[in-house]
Amino acid sequence: FVYQAKVGGRWFPAVTAHSKKQGKQEAADAALRVLIGETEKMERMEGMNVTELPVSGSTLHDQIAMLSHQRFNTLTARIQHSLLGRKILAAIIMRRGNKGLGVVVSIGTGNRCVKGEELSLKGETVNDCHAEIISRRGFVRFLYSELMRYDPSHPSSAEDSIFEPAGGKKLKIKSSVTFHLYISTAPCGDGALFDKSCSDQASVAGQTQHQPLFENPKQGKLRTKVENGEGTIPVESSDIVPTWDGIQHGERLRTMSCSDKILRWNILGLQGALLSHFLEPVYLSSVTLGYLYSQGHLTRAICCRVARDGNVLQEKLQAPYHVNHPEVGRVSVYDSARQTGKTKESSVNWCLADESEVEVLDGTKGKVDG
Repeated sequence: FVYQAKVGGRWFPAVTAHSKKQGKQEAADAALRVLIGETEKMERMEGMNVTELPVSGSTLHDQIAMLSHQRFNTLTARIQHSLLGRKILAAIIMRRGNKGLGVVVSIGTGNRCVKGEELSLKGETVNDCHAEIISRRGFVRFLYSELMRYDPSHPSSAEDSIFEPAGGKKLKIKSSVTFHLYISTAPCGDGALFDKSCSDQASVAGQTQHQPLFENPKQGKLRTKVENGEGTIPVESSDIVPTWDGIQHGERLRTMSCSDKILRWNILGLQGALLSHFLEPVYLSSVTLGYLYSQGHLTRAICCRVARDGNVLQEKLQAPYHVNHPEVGRVSVYDSARQTGKTKESSVNWCLADESEVEVLDGTKGKVDG
């Protein structure tokens, strides 16, 4: 079914859907996003400096979400809607001081992992195609491209760069540059381990102090993604080390949940092992969710559970590594309708260094579709 919203005699972008109900929802969603974008633009033109609003207000999170969806829609305008697998969208946004709203540096969609039989020993498959993980892979590619462009001998190049010299031979991100993660729903694993009835006294507007919730013994544990499906299960306490032939003979492939991976980024940074030789750790300044937001459960999952026993870990970490507690918040402007039912296997990835080309992977194979 093709649906198009009409408001006050004006037509908005058309969408295609499998049911009338979904079509109506998506058409309304598309119209709303266009209108949100226009309001932002008008406010900027009227000279209201929207970007200077305090981070604890809802606006930063709304702007981050708006930028993410706008960029995704622009990039995928020519791709068939059914190929996008857009149940979950994640993006990393870079802001430089108070200059503008920020720029999307990487985008990922999807919620599938590679099947055991598709694994590659040569590193030719993407093993985890969940949106957040894909957006971070794109972010690493963006960091590589910025590193290649860095030239300290040219003052203008050094000024434009996101890097500045740190102690020793390493570089670090300039203090005026911040990175923000948007995910359209709670990250799988510990971050999504709660039901609607769970108390959430901590999500008061303007509440910036993390107040992690530990309501039952299941919460705070490491979890792995279900191979060939959706959802997560706790890591078994037994020390089974996954082996190549074990997996080939049908042993379950274990891929860590998104909550666990984000937790790792909040300690080791997003740059990964190789870039750590050149850069000091790169941390997130904020995390924004579109749906299933609970301050208490999100903060427990992505940072606070490592400090559950006090500062044991923090004291062992060597500076500049530390436990990072990003600002967290939710989108207040629109509550994107939750899409239920089985999702597409496909996963879209893009980063700023790729210009305009978008790549679509089959998440269960970890390779480009077709």
